[in-house]
Amino acid sequence: MKLVSNQPTYSKSDPTDIWTPVLVAVINSLTDYRRVLEERWYRIPVKRAPRQIAAEYLALYQTGKFGASGKRINFYAPILRYHLLTRAELLPEQPDHPRAHEQYFKLELGDLIQLDPPITNTKHPRLTFIYTTLERLLSAKDVADLWLRAAARQRLYQAIYERGLAVECWYPVNMGGRPEADLALLGPQGRLTLYIDEPSWEDLDEAAPTYSEEEAVHVDARALLQNPEAVLDDILADR
Repeated sequence: MKLVSNQPTYSKSDPTDIWTPVLVAVINSLTDYRRVLEERWYRIPVKRAPRQIAAEYLALYQTGKFGASGKRINFYAPILRYHLLTRAELLPEQPDHPRAHEQYFKLELGDLIQLDPPITNTKHPRLTFIYTTLERLLSAKDVADLWLRAAARQRLYQAIYERGLAVECWYPVNMGGRPEADLALLGPQGRLTLYIDEPSWEDLDEAAPTYSEEEAVHVDARALLQNPEAVLDDILADR
């Protein structure tokens, strides 16, 4: 296996753009792993694809099936092109497969870039997809560091605090799948609860939580990390 050195490369973005999107996907098949290494492509069934698949880089989490090199992200690669094909078109040597006519995304990849050290997984027993940024990928020590919500919450809290507004973290509510709001703005006109959402839900076997509270605002974590002041301006507009 030939990998290039652990230096960030950018296929489409300016090198100063730390917000370059990265899709982290799981690989648990040695056959698929060899295709990535030798043929430079990865497939995702459309039925199992994350809600937001557009990214400039793909990082692959290798499961425990890979032994000593498993339960970690060892490399990533730029995504050169996307294709929508049937399984039979992707793997013509398996025309009679039960899913031969199902649709798949084919992600064509550039050179593989080694992560040194690799990103290990010590907290999450099961993963599917994670949507993150190149900056977090290159700085993460554990898979848990890739999720954007915690960092986004901190930046929004700081932006609110610097404006002299009353704010609380982890405000208790009773709704949907999240018993606490990430933040609550408190003022004479009442409470505004704020929920910070990952760009896509990492566990696709569970539906995204629903919300019923009227005075609630939902903020995309990536947008918040890019420009917390602009997001806060939007939150406060017309309120």
